[in-house]
Amino acid sequence: MKKLLITVIAASALSSTAFAADFGVVLQPAPAGYIAPATDWTGFYAGIFGGVTSGPFDFSLVPPAGPSVLDVTVQGGGAVGGAQIGYDVQLNQFVLGLVADIAVSNHRAGASLTSGPNTADIETRLTYLGTVRARAGYAFDDVLAYVHGGLAYGHTETTATVNGVDAALGLTNPDRVGYVVGAGFEYQVSENISLQTEYSYTGFRDESILAIGGGNLNQALSFHTVKAGVNFRF
Repeated sequence: MKKLLITVIAASALSSTAFAADFGVVLQPAPAGYIAPATDWTGFYAGIFGGVTSGPFDFSLVPPAGPSVLDVTVQGGGAVGGAQIGYDVQLNQFVLGLVADIAVSNHRAGASLTSGPNTADIETRLTYLGTVRARAGYAFDDVLAYVHGGLAYGHTETTATVNGVDAALGLTNPDRVGYVVGAGFEYQVSENISLQTEYSYTGFRDESILAIGGGNLNQALSFHTVKAGVNFRF
């Protein structure tokens, strides 16, 4: 009886297939579920960004011989805004890239000293900031987590007044060179647009801003930056 039942079922299946074929119907297996392609980070991009800064200006008075005789730290802060361009290469889940940016800056610090009827004011400001960096990250599909580091450069200007009268005679405004390191995240909202948030620590080496009796008044600058931006990828 069981053999007869199996034979009938098999015959019915074959006859159904033949019947469908007679009417030009071709039976196909059900398609597998659609899998969207993974995000590819390889390519050029350009973007704009803005952020805030916080960090001190350090002043030291260094005589012709011997260690500094005066060290003063003045806390500073401000904002930056600029543009960047870069290129990434994705290798499996790892992403390697280069990026260069340039920004205007109003990161500044000031101090005021009063002695009797006299008041002296000094202010120093970072006027622009540029970096050339490498970055390395890990892609979680459309989210990229990365670290970065490289060269930083900029320009500082210092002004001084006594009782409202310019007293900046002899002060120099040097170009600055240093380093930058940090980390960030980037998220691709579409094939051509990504959003980015990034932290950086920037340090510039000591530079003399005033010669005093054979010695120098040196200025060092280091600060933190948190910024957000949008990149256009192509």
